[in-house]
Amino acid sequence: MFKEQELQLDKWFAFRLSVMLDSGLINYKHVHPFCDQMIEKSDKPPYWLIEISIAKFQPDTIRIVNQYAYGEPYVNEPSDLYDMYIACMLLKVETREMSWASFLLAAGSYADGYQQVKEDCSYFYDMLNELEDSEFNLIIEARQQLEIRALFANEMEKIIPLYQMFKRYFRKYLATHKGQG
Repeated sequence: MFKEQELQLDKWFAFRLSVMLDSGLINYKHVHPFCDQMIEKSDKPPYWLIEISIAKFQPDTIRIVNQYAYGEPYVNEPSDLYDMYIACMLLKVETREMSWASFLLAAGSYADGYQQVKEDCSYFYDMLNELEDSEFNLIIEARQQLEIRALFANEMEKIIPLYQMFKRYFRKYLATHKGQG
């Protein structure tokens, strides 16, 4: 079980944060209130956290987090980091931010580009072809979703608690910025 009070702002957290940002699962509206609270609680907050607390441009935020995560002292990235990206996109499907067909296309493209995902690009593209050939049959879509959800269950277990935490901060952001253009 994830306990926010035990959260370590270490490189392992930064790797996961980077994937969540890079996949578009979260953005500055999720991150700024989190950073503000972490900075407020800390006598000596990490500099990278201060930097992302004011960055609104997603590529800047990702760059700052990655500079910390991949900077000295060097640590190996988690072996399931690329699979976590797929899990983040799968969460976007579950929250209706992304269609299933768009997910399959994006997952195939990502797997092709990084080739460190547990399934290669053809796995996702074959599913997309099956879905298109069935004229987007909902039964086939449901079967595919169950299969992929089971395949990425471990990564989902790691991402969902963090996403739920950031979702609370997102709601906090919305409540404090209501009516501001």
